[in-house]
Amino acid sequence: MDKSSENTSKRKSGKAKRVVNTRFAKGQGYLEVLESIEAKGKCPFCPDNFKYHKHPTLKDDDKWLLTRCSWPYKNTKEHFLIISKIHKEYFSDLSNDDMKSVRLLVDWATKEFDLKGGAIALRFGDTEHTGATVCHLHFHLIVPEVGKTVNFPIG
Repeated sequence: MDKSSENTSKRKSGKAKRVVNTRFAKGQGYLEVLESIEAKGKCPFCPDNFKYHKHPTLKDDDKWLLTRCSWPYKNTKEHFLIISKIHKEYFSDLSNDDMKSVRLLVDWATKEFDLKGGAIALRFGDTEHTGATVCHLHFHLIVPEVGKTVNFPIG
């Protein structure tokens, strides 16, 4: 585990770190999965515990992986996640190499799936402020259905 992982893996109080936030679950099925993860206390996006995800990795490099979202937002035509292979929670944990990896994975997905347009979103930090369910940096690559709006909650 690198230094940034150690720093973001423990709360200042010394208590076990939150790995998911069930408050923002989209639906009962997702809530049940998050509650199971919460009970175990292990990050579901870290490589040694990446077993709750329903879809295979489509493309990866040494730092990041791209996969379809297991619980896509309403009105999405395509919804991918780009997940760090190292546990990170804060924007300041990202390096230039991280951003390059993310860009290359977005470029690949754009070509591979003939994406005509979409959005990239990232939440970082305390999930009570962000609306995220998983406390591990991941980008959303979202393509809406034509003529529809995708609501990406923050907060």
